[in-house]
Amino acid sequence: MSEGERADGNDRPSVAILPFDGGTADITEAIRAAGGVVEAGIGAAAAADFAMALGSDALADLATADVSTPVFPVAADGIRPANIERVLAGRYTVEKRPLVAVETADASVHALFDITLSTAMAATISEFSLDSPAHDSPIARFRADGVATTTPAGSRGYAHAAGGPVVVHGSDVLTVVPISPFATDPDHWVLPLSGLSLTVERDDADVELLVDGRVAGTVESGSAVRLAQAGTLPVVSLPESGRE
Repeated sequence: MSEGERADGNDRPSVAILPFDGGTADITEAIRAAGGVVEAGIGAAAAADFAMALGSDALADLATADVSTPVFPVAADGIRPANIERVLAGRYTVEKRPLVAVETADASVHALFDITLSTAMAATISEFSLDSPAHDSPIARFRADGVATTTPAGSRGYAHAAGGPVVVHGSDVLTVVPISPFATDPDHWVLPLSGLSLTVERDDADVELLVDGRVAGTVESGSAVRLAQAGTLPVVSLPESGRE
């Protein structure tokens, strides 16, 4: 983590809001009241002092855009004006969350939270293999409805509900969790983020690739999804009250 720099008192820090729409009026007013300048949209994020992401979709958009601007995530229930004041005053830390390059024969995108392979038809079993260049043979081969691979930022989501572990931020690892596996005691894996690949070995139906919850295409039998480190997204974190 690194400490946030206090904004120069002679300058007004700029904040790019994503998405910028009619529901951001209260946040816009709070930023202006704290001495900031409001910018709109992902195009402004690269040059702004901060980007404010309203929800996980906005965070995923920033990951795809490959920006280096510190990002302040805002939950669905909003944000207190006092926290906006703390950020604009420089009282924050930055967590560098790893991004994953996801490559197939037809697509290349970045993921912040998770990468999922899932059979498009419910209750249909496919076969998958998990490989790493550090191993001469596949790490695992299993039959399941799908497989979820997550960064630490995504490890509390769907993969955890499917039985996967929660991983602390700052770890350069991925978790790999079969979805509804055809096994009574399925394995889960926590592996270094250093060139993993998932291959569809057999499919009885189309297998969809979802990146951060969005469909990124389909993966044919015999085709691989390659995963590699792709830099980081700097995410603003506020220290607990009394520990600044």
